[in-house]
Amino acid sequence: MKRIFLLTAFILLLVHPVLADKGPVIWQDDVNLSQDSQKAIIAHNGSEEIMILGTEMKASREVEVLEFIPFPSEPAVQAAGGDPFEAISALIAQKGLVFFRSGGFTAKGGQDGEGAVSPVEIRFSRKIGLHDVTVVRIHDVAEFRNWCEKFFKEKGIQADHDRLSRVYDNARDYTRRGYTYFVFDRVKVSGETRFVEPLLYSFKSGRIYYPLKTSNLIGGNGAVELVLLLPGSFMDDVWQNIRGLFDLSKRPGIELSSSSKIYRRELQPAGILEGFFAPGSKIYMQVLRYKGAYSFKDDLSYDIGRLKPYAYRFESTRWHGQNKEFTPAFTREEVRDLREFFCPKSGDPAYVFAMLDYNLDCWSFIPNEEYEVYAAIFRNPPSGVPRRDVVLGRMTIKNEVKGPKITFDRELVKDFNEKNRVSLPLENAFPDDSRPLVTLEGDTSRNVLPGTGKTYVSRVGFDKKRTRALVYVDHAAGPRLGMSCYITLGKKNGAWEVADSIMAAVH
Repeated sequence: MKRIFLLTAFILLLVHPVLADKGPVIWQDDVNLSQDSQKAIIAHNGSEEIMILGTEMKASREVEVLEFIPFPSEPAVQAAGGDPFEAISALIAQKGLVFFRSGGFTAKGGQDGEGAVSPVEIRFSRKIGLHDVTVVRIHDVAEFRNWCEKFFKEKGIQADHDRLSRVYDNARDYTRRGYTYFVFDRVKVSGETRFVEPLLYSFKSGRIYYPLKTSNLIGGNGAVELVLLLPGSFMDDVWQNIRGLFDLSKRPGIELSSSSKIYRRELQPAGILEGFFAPGSKIYMQVLRYKGAYSFKDDLSYDIGRLKPYAYRFESTRWHGQNKEFTPAFTREEVRDLREFFCPKSGDPAYVFAMLDYNLDCWSFIPNEEYEVYAAIFRNPPSGVPRRDVVLGRMTIKNEVKGPKITFDRELVKDFNEKNRVSLPLENAFPDDSRPLVTLEGDTSRNVLPGTGKTYVSRVGFDKKRTRALVYVDHAAGPRLGMSCYITLGKKNGAWEVADSIMAAVH
């Protein structure tokens, strides 16, 4: 049976992040380095990952530490700026995530390497705050030892072969699995716990990646806490094949939190991900936590395509035939994401029980693509249609294209007329970047200028290729002032644009 734990303990810890997984290497004798916990923020937009690693370390005396981080592709490195961990901690508290204690996690890493140019290639070398950062690409791991000896000598580091043998072993293991990019981060650690400005690494990857095996360099026990900002959620199937990652004989504690939908505007206070997620992107926040021995068998490397594009919740046990209950409750926006995923599959027997479990109403569902069309109209509307401060009626209006004076593509007309036989309720499901443009009638969350009038829209008709769209718009600017028109749109470079409009009536 799963147990639920509020995330308050994590929030308190996260305000002061400690050593993320960097495989620390010390070269002075008689020095003890503590690594009680690792924390990181991982954001992924489907093709690129941002990994923010905050560092708080303590040694038995002042010492310089060289941190060793492998990457699946060449990373760009910069200071994160601000306090991203505190900002993300506040967001976690706001969303009320909870932990579910159960099972474990699997990952298989690696991408094919490319041909050798030189044994070890320096791709980046720069001082970033208190960090002395060097990014290298290993083309020939057999020459890595010789390169390291020269590199350490240039940095004034005296280290014997035995002390660094585990670094070479790790490098061989990662290059064998296709990881050829590595970061050396040199920092000074004192006898007091000290926070070092976090670094931000960005790199191309089709997988969610976090290096765990380098923790084996320091050994001992500790915790790993990862805040994930992803285009979907980990679900229960994430616990399958756990033996590929953790040493279960040491009985580690592994927890996965619920996930919560967030928006680009909510990430703005963190000041770290501006422009990373595209307008209208679906973003879910979730936390993965591990506590146990630093004795990992593999790294976290999870196919981004396996995420589910809706929220993950704890499922309560109910009697057969009763609706299931979920903790915490789904928000209205999260229910919409469930409908977006399941409603188009309503005729598929494989999804019938899931739709019953989630108690989804698919009859009145209007897909997200239609809201994207609405938003495009009000961004650049034809004459007579309001551009900003648009107040939409809460129901679509019924309409039928007919008569010789109005001629459109037959496919468009057929889809349009079939959809607009009935009136359906609209939701606040407009793309994240267009919400300031549109307010639904009765919504008191925004102040709308008086005299704005009211606008009504039909359902959206599409052609078979879904590259052309047709909408009927009726705008009433006042009691005796208004107009209605048919608007056609085309899709260019993945975005909808108004193509033409035909006046239907003036009133």
